[in-house]
Amino acid sequence: MHLLLPGPTPIPESVKQAMLSSMTDHRGTAFETVHHRVQNELGALFGTDSPEHVAVLPAAGTGGLEAAVQNLFHPNDRVLVVESGLFGRRFGEVARAHQLHVDRMELPWGEAFDPQTILARVGSASYRGVLVTHNETSTGVLNPVEELGDLIHQLADPPLLVVDSISGVPSIPLTVHNGVDVIIAASQKGFMCPPGLTMVALSDRARSAVLASRTGRFYFDLVPYLNGKLPYTPAISLWYGLDAALELLQREGAGARLARHQRLRDMVRAYGQAGGLPPLVSDRWASPTVTALELPPSMHASQWRSQLEQRGLQIAGGLGEWHHRAIRIGHVGAVDAGDLWAGLGLMAPHLPHPREALEAAMRVAAASSANQSQPRRDAL
Repeated sequence: MHLLLPGPTPIPESVKQAMLSSMTDHRGTAFETVHHRVQNELGALFGTDSPEHVAVLPAAGTGGLEAAVQNLFHPNDRVLVVESGLFGRRFGEVARAHQLHVDRMELPWGEAFDPQTILARVGSASYRGVLVTHNETSTGVLNPVEELGDLIHQLADPPLLVVDSISGVPSIPLTVHNGVDVIIAASQKGFMCPPGLTMVALSDRARSAVLASRTGRFYFDLVPYLNGKLPYTPAISLWYGLDAALELLQREGAGARLARHQRLRDMVRAYGQAGGLPPLVSDRWASPTVTALELPPSMHASQWRSQLEQRGLQIAGGLGEWHHRAIRIGHVGAVDAGDLWAGLGLMAPHLPHPREALEAAMRVAAASSANQSQPRRDAL
C-alpha cells in the first residue's frame, strides 16, 4: 500500500530491520546503550540543555499532551489554549479533563495565529501556561510558534509555552529556546516509526516547573524520566526503530529535511490548484508536512478515498469542519519526490483536470531539481 497520510507514515527499511532485533532486558547493558544514544540524539534535535530533558513515553501523541498538562499544572491553574483546528481543540479538551481553568482563543479554520494578538491576551490576564499547536494536522496550517516564543520570552513573568508539534518536529525544526518551553512530538510522523512513542522535550525552565507531586498523576509522571530512569517497561522494539530513524535524520540534516518537505508541499499545492482541487490554506502559512485540498461539490471524499485505496493509495479525509469539504495529502517522513509523484499519478484520473495537475507538479519538481540537489533515497 502506498501511503500519503499525515500519519502513520512510511517506515524505512533500516527502521523495520532494527525493530526485528532480538528482545532484550530493558535494564540490561544492551538496551542501556540504545537508551543513552537515543536520549543524546533527541536532546540535540530538540535543543535541550541535557538529554534528560526529553522524556520518551509509551503512548500516542495525545498521551504526550496529557503528560505535559499533568506535570506542569495543578487543577484550577489558568491557561490560554489557542485553537487553530481540531488538534488545538483537543489540547483544550485535555486541559479541561484535568480541571484546568481554560480560556479559549478560537481561530477560523485554515488561518494561523497572530503572535501579537496572543501576547496582548496574555498581558491582560494572569496565565500559568499558553497551549498552542505548531503544525495543525487537521488544516495544514503552520503556526509562527518561534515568533510567539520570542515575544513571550520578553515578559517579566512569562507563562509556560507548551507546543503540540506532533506533525511538525523533526520535519519542521523547532527547539526549546526563547520562550518555547515544552515540545510534544510522536513517533509515527516525521520520526518514521510506527505509532507508540511520544516525546516530551522541556526547557530548563519547564523542567524546574515540573510538579514534585500532583493528584491524579502516576503513569505519566515525568520525574523519573527527567532523572534518567525508565520507570516502567519501555516499548523496546520501538526504541530500536527510533534509534535507526534518528541515524537517518542526522544523516540527512535538518536544513535538507525541511527543504525536502517544502518541495513536496509545493508539488502538492501546484497539483491541486491546476487539477481542480485548490489548497484550502494560504501560501503564507502552508504546512510543509500536510496539505488540505478542497473537493468540488460533485466529489464525495469517502467514496473517492475508497476508490484510491482499491488502487493501492491511502490519503486522509477532512476532519471536523472540513470533513466533507477536503482531502488531506501527507508528505511527511520517509517520502521523497518519487514517492509523491507515484501517489499523485494514482490520484490523477479522478481529478477534474488530470493532465494539468501532473504538468504543474512536474514543473515544480523540475525547478527544484535545477536549484538544489535531491536527497539520496537511502538518506530517508
